[in-house]
Amino acid sequence: MFRKFGFVTLLLMMSIISQYATAGVLFQDSFEDGVIDAQYITFGAGDWQESSGYIKQANPHPGDPTYLAINGGFPAGVGAIVKIRVDEWEDHDLSRTGFGFRNDSATGEGYAFLIHQTLNNVEFLNDKRAWKNNDTPPPSGPVEIGKWYWMKGWIDDGGFKGKIWPAGDAEPADWLLESALDFGAVRNSSGTVALNGGSSSGAGAGSTVVTFDDFAVCDAPADCAPGVFGTSTAVEPNGKLAVTWGALKRQ
Repeated sequence: MFRKFGFVTLLLMMSIISQYATAGVLFQDSFEDGVIDAQYITFGAGDWQESSGYIKQANPHPGDPTYLAINGGFPAGVGAIVKIRVDEWEDHDLSRTGFGFRNDSATGEGYAFLIHQTLNNVEFLNDKRAWKNNDTPPPSGPVEIGKWYWMKGWIDDGGFKGKIWPAGDAEPADWLLESALDFGAVRNSSGTVALNGGSSSGAGAGSTVVTFDDFAVCDAPADCAPGVFGTSTAVEPNGKLAVTWGALKRQ
């Protein structure tokens, strides 16, 4: 009797693990509990506030760079998606927000896919080294203050990709930006993915206040889609990541 129960239990566990392994979602957070998870690392003087189901970087002049990062030991090829709303913006070279990848554990610097300088421009940055694909307008027109958008990125040793579109619209089939990692000295893969909350360092040097929701990290571009939120999709089991599976936040 005991042996039969154990075998059935094992099959059930294997089935559950198999479902998780095919989900492709390595980490996700919908910011529902009002507490910034202890595994996030902050870089810069950002004022990160989690409440009402969102996380906001509320300091308009946080310094460069400003990231909320999760070091999940993610693979060299990794994607991310987040819902983003610009709350305040002043046009300036130091006004920016979006994603970071391969962030250095000491400085926070890495590759970034950003809304930058104006709300009608998205581009890539290798922090403090070089820009790429400058002056690319979002396909739906300038980003509007107070409106939600999806941003999605993918990076591997072969290059960097990114796209942006209004929340509620269908995801564009094609990437808006694509580039080799040929802008600035190539960074090592650090296993880190981050949210960029701006970089302006003082009055007259631009400003950025931004709110994020529904943040996920995935091991394939197709797995980073708005549909992963509010579903039974689970994070990958331990062994896929360098951190403990149970400790990762999923809401």
